[in-house]
Amino acid sequence: MLRLTIGPGLTGILVCLLSLYPASDLQAQTRPSYDIPRVDSAPVIDGRLDDAEWETATRVAINIETEPGENIPAKVDTQALLLEDGEVLYVAFIARDEEPEQIRAFYRDRDLLWDDDWVGIVLDTFNDERRAYEFYVNPLGVQADDIWDDVNERADEAWNAIWDSAGEISAEGYTVEMAIPLKQLRFNPNSSLQTWGIQLVRYYPRDRENRFSNSVVDRNIACYLCQLNKARGFADLEPSMNLEVIPSLTTSYIENRQPALGEWVSEATDPQAGLDIRWGITQDTYLNATINPDFSQVEADNPQLDINNTFNLFFPERRTFFLDGADYFDTSQNLVYTRNIADPDYGAKLTGKSGVHQYGLLLANDEVTSFIMPGSLRSSIATLPDTASDVSIGRYRLDIFSNSTVGALITDRRGDDYSNTVISIDATLRPTNQDTVTIQSMRSSTRYPLLIQESFDQPGSLGDSFNFVEYRRNTRHWDVWAAYTDVGSDFRADLGFINRVDYSYFVSRVGHTWWGDGEDFFNRGRVALDYDTTSDQSGLKLEEEVEVFVNLNGPLQSYFNGLFGGSETFWNGEYFDEWFANLSLGFAPTRSLRTGITYRVEDVVDFANTRLGHSTRYTPFVNYQWGRHLQFNLDHTLQLFDVDGGRLFTANLTDLRTTYQFSARSFLRYTLQYDDRERNQGLYLFPVESRSKQLTTQLLYSYRVNAATRFFVGYSDAGFQDDSQESIYRTNRSFFAKFTYAWQP
Repeated sequence: MLRLTIGPGLTGILVCLLSLYPASDLQAQTRPSYDIPRVDSAPVIDGRLDDAEWETATRVAINIETEPGENIPAKVDTQALLLEDGEVLYVAFIARDEEPEQIRAFYRDRDLLWDDDWVGIVLDTFNDERRAYEFYVNPLGVQADDIWDDVNERADEAWNAIWDSAGEISAEGYTVEMAIPLKQLRFNPNSSLQTWGIQLVRYYPRDRENRFSNSVVDRNIACYLCQLNKARGFADLEPSMNLEVIPSLTTSYIENRQPALGEWVSEATDPQAGLDIRWGITQDTYLNATINPDFSQVEADNPQLDINNTFNLFFPERRTFFLDGADYFDTSQNLVYTRNIADPDYGAKLTGKSGVHQYGLLLANDEVTSFIMPGSLRSSIATLPDTASDVSIGRYRLDIFSNSTVGALITDRRGDDYSNTVISIDATLRPTNQDTVTIQSMRSSTRYPLLIQESFDQPGSLGDSFNFVEYRRNTRHWDVWAAYTDVGSDFRADLGFINRVDYSYFVSRVGHTWWGDGEDFFNRGRVALDYDTTSDQSGLKLEEEVEVFVNLNGPLQSYFNGLFGGSETFWNGEYFDEWFANLSLGFAPTRSLRTGITYRVEDVVDFANTRLGHSTRYTPFVNYQWGRHLQFNLDHTLQLFDVDGGRLFTANLTDLRTTYQFSARSFLRYTLQYDDRERNQGLYLFPVESRSKQLTTQLLYSYRVNAATRFFVGYSDAGFQDDSQESIYRTNRSFFAKFTYAWQP
């Protein structure tokens, strides 16, 4: 039986922190508010503002520079206009510019506009200062959206809404129009008049990265959403059918071959149809369901160099079903990593918020059962062949005071002789506007079948705890951070991304920030000192480390980030004295070019051979825009690793993506990913290949009507080379097509 036990230390900390709160909620500053008028006829979203369509709109001046200057008059004039018709929020922007030829605007795919000029709106629709929807548009109508979680201080950029936008550049600047359907938002349906937090912003990248807003931003207040202005509107909303039905069809033709046989063998073409449903039961409660879900991933992940690394790498979730409402399951520790659910036949998810209560439930099966097998110094992947599993995840969170939360989470995965259950409680407390305390305590119970016991030397059943406490203080000039993590050796979170156990970790950091006035050579500078120490549960010290951080921002959107330090590190029965220097520099000398490089030099453990080595790593990148349509993005990593006796290995990793963006809706992209590693066999203590190469290419065409109605068609191939091959040998090639359609009755 699983028992959740919380240490008395964490309980005492929680009680003491709650006693710091005043009897009433923390009072927010009085801020301006706006009334959003209702109209009978909707404006046409074409990027051209018709005075008659917008004559009754509420006008809001975006006239405050919050970055790099602190609440000073904005350099350029920007106006926002607000309307609603009971079903849609309409937003328009008039962004004037005395030098329109300097406007940075390019055709890009969705969510890739961040280096351009753009305007946007932030909406705290529950007016609870904990979560907000963010919608952004560049001058050519390219969209981006995300959800900002102010409790965990992270953005979910994978979230996609179905909305409309358009933009147009003129001799005076540019104009943008947005239409955001209310059915894409969640809010309290019981209110006769909605009051939302609102911020209207303009990003103006020139010599500096300027950010303008309709509201002041106090750098002495750590929370973001508590500083938004308010907007009122959407009175007496009529209930409507809030339903999206998204059928999908995926088909592919695949050929594989083995070097020993040499003949291409084709797999049977197997078209797969699926169905996703998103139903707004009420405006604050949503049901997502999927049958034979399309969990294919069209575009390749960004490659990561994993040589001389002992822990599994993290890759973000991209699949549609898991994205909507994903933030409802968030905690400070990553206990819900849905890429662990690899091949389900079905899935259902219920997420909602009612007053101060927030909840989420996810159920699915998985035909492939794989999970991380963590340790104190390394991790690996375990797979149960031919074993399906059932997945259940439940989350509840209670909002307390004006800006704090407490919650609980349960994850459960089981099939045949295997099971893993985690129960967690957590709290995020903000006793002042500068201080945040996060506490999370977890307990796991796991049962392994005989295959895992024998392959990974594990007991048949095991259970353990994971405790975490963190304190942060952020003011205009000072930031302080301290955290303590304690993870038992038998803790497992098979539905999360927990790739290390059997350790206790303490870290403390203090930093100081200087702010320029926007005209200084450096508009921002920061230095920080960090100390951390890690031990395993037996008390053996695994690492003790000291780090110094230096960060500078200057002209031409330039940045310099330095990290310097040293550590005493334990590996395979020995201690090694490591040191490192990591330098990152970058700038945007023209509106079409952004480039930079990261240089890291260090004495670091050679984990494969248990000795100290010397590593030099170069990671340059170049992003170049040729006209408004053609883009080149090149990322490269070169690592040179030396030991006594000579060069141990040389590793090259290249990711090249060339895109012709026909419009905001369609593109043609060529991707090349190349991994080349050379090893000196005489310097290894065990047999290795002297050379290994992997080459993957992809040609992809995409046409998008909206975030859910989209068509892909493409070709990809992959090959490798080792000591048995004289050149790269192609082992896979495929043609594929994917179509999804969003039907909204």
